[in-house]
Amino acid sequence: MAQVFEHDKRERAPTPLRWALWREWTLANTLAEALGLGATLLAGVLVFARLEPRIGPVASALIGVALGAVIEGGIVGTAQWLVLRAPLEGLRWRRWAIATAIGAGIAWALGMTPSVIMALASQDSGVGAEAQGPEGLAFYALAAGLGLIAGPILAVAQWWVLRDFVPRAGWWIPANALAWAVGMVIVFWGTSFIPASGVAAPVIAILIGCVILAGAAVGAIHGLALIWLLRERDRARVA
Repeated sequence: MAQVFEHDKRERAPTPLRWALWREWTLANTLAEALGLGATLLAGVLVFARLEPRIGPVASALIGVALGAVIEGGIVGTAQWLVLRAPLEGLRWRRWAIATAIGAGIAWALGMTPSVIMALASQDSGVGAEAQGPEGLAFYALAAGLGLIAGPILAVAQWWVLRDFVPRAGWWIPANALAWAVGMVIVFWGTSFIPASGVAAPVIAILIGCVILAGAAVGAIHGLALIWLLRERDRARVA
């Protein structure tokens, strides 16, 4: 009887947190954001410098949204799926990648809206593009606020998929809000080094470094939520 009790106790013990998975997830997000977000930012800077004077800020923003959805969403979604396919058996690459791309596209649309509005306002008022935006703490508060909004938007589409595999999947949304609030501050800090004269090699190096740091921070934060969700799923299975 004692042996049966001990066996049942072991079966019902909480599953240990998957720190190896968390490390894989953080690394995957770091590399994916370095490639996806970095390529999107670089393509945006290079393309907009040539196209925006010709086609206007709205059309340029639409191109940026498409780039964000396809490049960043596709790369990040694929990298995340490569980690998730083992613990989430049955998760299809296409489903996760499309959900990530949709969320990324909507988040990019939201993120580019303020700059489009300011560009249109400067055209109407005759103020040049050199007009300064918020500085100091206000600049980074805006970045954090944008992350708090864009993070959940990016996460909602993923939550729609994730809820079929883990209980309490709704926590994925606030986890992404926190993760991207930190990540966007790092990204904005990197973009603050871009001079009005254009992008040079040292600036590109700084941008790449900031994107890598942002990807690591984002992956580390919502990676904690991921391993907690998996632990709750495993606990529910043995309960």
